[in-house]
Amino acid sequence: MTNRLSDDFFEVLGKPKLGSPFDLLDAYRFKLCYRQIGPGSLLDVGAYLGDFLRLAKQDKREYLGTEINQTRVDLVNSILESNNVRLDFRNGELNQFETNSVDNVVCMETLEHIIDDAHGLAELCRVAKNKVVVTVPFKEKVQQVLCMHCDSFTPHSGHQHAYDWGSFEQLVPEGWHIVKEYPFAKRLTRIASKLFMGSRITIPFLSLMDRVVPGAGRWVLIVLEPNSK
Repeated sequence: MTNRLSDDFFEVLGKPKLGSPFDLLDAYRFKLCYRQIGPGSLLDVGAYLGDFLRLAKQDKREYLGTEINQTRVDLVNSILESNNVRLDFRNGELNQFETNSVDNVVCMETLEHIIDDAHGLAELCRVAKNKVVVTVPFKEKVQQVLCMHCDSFTPHSGHQHAYDWGSFEQLVPEGWHIVKEYPFAKRLTRIASKLFMGSRITIPFLSLMDRVVPGAGRWVLIVLEPNSK
């Protein structure tokens, strides 16, 4: 099996397929990730509709982003009223960014789509000076479906990998180490976020619930720093 997808594959994806609107759980997830980063510039790899980058924009932080085809790049730049999102990270490669060129790199629910996820993580770390923050689905059962076009099995939703405790230990590139591994968005937290949407329930309340209730999280947060830190 090849570890690369063609440029045509990314172009055919077109615009993001809009699902549920941005909700309280999304706000909690983004705030949790934003709290992990340090001072300085931020690169969001897989910017989607720019909701995470809005936090950096509101914070008057220097920010950049990537998306995997020009249609998506143009869409998110129009939403952010900027030209800060670039076409990049196809097959896990950050070709438009120099080594150590950004203080913080964030990559949320994107790395699981990369066939060679170790290479993708190495690229995130290459570009980052100080921190890399990654979230991926936690303990997901990746399902294969039979493609009617190529008559071969392909992962549902494009997820190439499943991640559990310790999965990232074998992916971390030389010169970096994991400083945090935190599953979050447990089932009761997800239920509460929907029940109390639009009420005065706060993100700190969801954070507290996530720490004390039992069960596995929907995602796992991984924070990496260079060994010199």
